[in-house]
Amino acid sequence: MTFFVEIATLELLKQYSSPRNTSLFKGVPVELRDRVLSYYNAMGVKVKLRYRGPRKHNTFRSPNTKQSSCLMQDAKTFAVYMR
Repeated sequence: MTFFVEIATLELLKQYSSPRNTSLFKGVPVELRDRVLSYYNAMGVKVKLRYRGPRKHNTFRSPNTKQSSCLMQDAKTFAVYMR
């Protein structure tokens, strides 16, 4: 069963691949977060997720973190990087 889930996730992620960037995938909708993490966990690969979207909760954050990231609760998409 997990084999078919991995195949389906990989097929789904093909549309979000970013071959010329340092990220593996970018612009992946947040709704697919759990599927992506389970796919990489099944393979034993550690990945890092960077969330993208509006930065609503930036009131007390430093200028560096304000512009380069957003919180998971505000995210619309995310990017996947190798650890």
